[in-house]
Formats: sequence, C-alpha cells, structure tokens
Amino acid sequence: MIKKKKFLSLMSGTFMLMTVYLCGWDISLDEAFVELPSCPSCYGQGLCPLILPHQNASVQRIELTGTSGWKLMRFVNYKNVYYGHSGENPVVLKKLAHDTELREFDKKVCNMKRALNCNVSEILGNLLWRNNYDVALVIRQHPSVFGKSDSIMCNHSRILQHLYRKYTKIDKGPHQQQHFLTTLAINSEPLLLSAFEQTGWFPALRGTCGRVIVEDYVGPTLTQLSHVPWLERADYARQLLEMAQEFSYSEFRLYLTDVSLDNFAVDAEGKVKIIDAENIVMVDPSVLNLETTEHVNEGIGCTDCLSFSYEDLCGHTSADHNFFAVCKGMLSSTSYSRDLPVGLLYSPPSWVTEKYPALQRDIEDCAGHFSRSSHHIPRRRDAAIRLLFHIQDILRKSVKYS
Repeated sequence: MIKKKKFLSLMSGTFMLMTVYLCGWDISLDEAFVELPSCPSCYGQGLCPLILPHQNASVQRIELTGTSGWKLMRFVNYKNVYYGHSGENPVVLKKLAHDTELREFDKKVCNMKRALNCNVSEILGNLLWRNNYDVALVIRQHPSVFGKSDSIMCNHSRILQHLYRKYTKIDKGPHQQQHFLTTLAINSEPLLLSAFEQTGWFPALRGTCGRVIVEDYVGPTLTQLSHVPWLERADYARQLLEMAQEFSYSEFRLYLTDVSLDNFAVDAEGKVKIIDAENIVMVDPSVLNLETTEHVNEGIGCTDCLSFSYEDLCGHTSADHNFFAVCKGMLSSTSYSRDLPVGLLYSPPSWVTEKYPALQRDIEDCAGHFSRSSHHIPRRRDAAIRLLFHIQDILRKSVKYS
C-alpha cells in the first residue's frame, strides 16, 4: 500500500512537471482563456480592451496575480475563479461555471437544432430574430435552457424586465440580447450585481470579456475571519441580519439560498458583501393572487442544510426565509458551516452574557425549526429583530468594556 501511494504521488508529480514543461508556467489572458470565439454567445466584450493585450496597448491591462497566474491552476481550479489586479486595485475574474458546464450549455443550444457541429452564436441569433429579439419569448419557448436560474425561478415577468433593463445600461452593444441569455443560462450573478449594486451588499461589476466577468475583490471571507475577536464577529452578524431584513422588505424580495460563510466577505471598511450571488431567488410581491400570509420556513428535510421550497417562496408576498438562513446557517450554535459549526457568535465575552442573558436564546429562536408535534411556529422575524437590537446595543456599549 505504501509503495502504491508513493507511485501515485510520483506519477502525479511527473504529470505536473510535464504540464509545466509543455505549457509553460503562466496563464496568458488571451482570447483562448476568455473564450472570445464563443461571442456573441458570451457574457459581453466591453472589458476586452483591458484584458487582451493586442486590443489597446496603451491602457493598463488587468493581470493575474499569485498562484492564479499558474497554468497548473487550469487543471485544479474547479470553480474557475482567478485573482488579479487592475492597476493598484485587486479584482476577481470568474468564468461563472466549470469548463464542463460551459460545454453543456453549448450542447443544449445545439440540441435545439439537433446539430453536432453547430455555431452556438448563430443559433441564438436566429432564435432571437425569429422572436423579434424578445428575450422573454425565447425563455418561455426554451425554459430548460434559459429558465433555470434561481433569479427567475418564480417566473414573475417584472423581475425579468428589471434584470434586463438594468443589464442594458452596462451593455449597449448590438448583441446585448445574446449576452443576456447566455449569462442567464450559465450563471445570473453578473445580472444581480448590475441590478442591485446600489444596495451596497454586492461587489462592483467592472465588466465582461468573452466568458469571463471581472468584479472588485472584496476581502477575506467570513470563514477566514472566524477567529477574529467576538465584537468584530458581532458586527458581521449585525450586518447579516440587516441584510436579511432589507432583502425581505425590498421591492423585489431577495432570498438567500446558499449561506456558506465562504460566500460572504468583508471589505477594507468592514462592510460585509455577498461574493457569490448565483443562488438568490427573486420574488415580486406585487404579483396578483400571491398568498399574503407570511411563509414560515419549516426547516424540514434536513438538519444540517438549508431546506426550502421554490413554490412556497414564489407563492407568498413575504417569508421569514432570510432570517432562518442567516441565523441557522451562520449564527446558531448548530450552524451549517463545516468550518465553523459553533456559529459566528461563539464564545461571547463574560460581560455580554451577564448584561444580555437573552442573547443566545434569541439566536436559537431565530434559527428555530418548526415542530409539528408541539404545533409551535417559530417567530423568527421577531427573534431576529430582538437579536439585532441587542447586538446594536452591545456594539454601542462595547467601548466601555474594551
């Protein structure tokens, strides 16, 4: 067994060395890397002059930094996320999907015409032309290709109109419909960023080139900051609760369905932002015939993950889902995080537990599961408001005890 492990390690090392020898050390930010030939079936081309060297030699180009620039990363970087800089500003380059998922999208489009060797851009262009360049009609005709994004899962027409209207403000080119459909089908994150950047909860979207988007780098994730002093973590919790509250009352409800600590980061000013916005469900509460009573997420289906129903979220004008997601997912002593199962608010100072004995109870009430046996419906929204008030009060008085 030991010899076998040594042999496998040797083979793995040999493969890596051969890769470096044959391909070189560094990734080239060229047309092949950004998949420019896929355009206009891509995310856009507005940022290409800052990425591709031959387009404008006089401008300061975006470049990869650290290990993100190693060619070996193309084999191990499953999420296709790379770090770089634009001048002195750190940025993140995302392909928004694994290479196999990008190929799967191309295959689905080709299957519309049952063609083996097809031109994806040509098919999308013809599809839009036949539908008078109406993206909503195209989505309705091919929901299995373009209608799977969490952002439009509720099929509320005003949501699609809002996303498209905001998107056309950053993409004014002749192929904006193809860019929009491709982005929506693969990963709607840049659409959310362009639509809700003004909220302050998302990083700025700098632009697109081929099948790469560039966002501002925010900072370390909450996982990486899980060791900082309790008061700092309490401030992050405050912001998460404020985010949950704002998203739950906004014109379009934004429901967080992936609350991993790795999906939130903190910038240099201490502001928490969402750095993975793919899995956000949007609901238009103005839609007729929605249930007006608040939907309570019963937390049924699993004890160590965030269970939810698209039908329930889409069918109600309001829901306590965000409070459940934040409290149970990140703050509770039985949170979902593998890196921090004790929750973000673990080990409070003694003066906090003495002055605020109800703090832990409010956390667990906010995270509480629905119990059919006792017919107890958790009052998460009320618990979340009390918890937020306590944390705000603690942070105001913390100077006295620091």
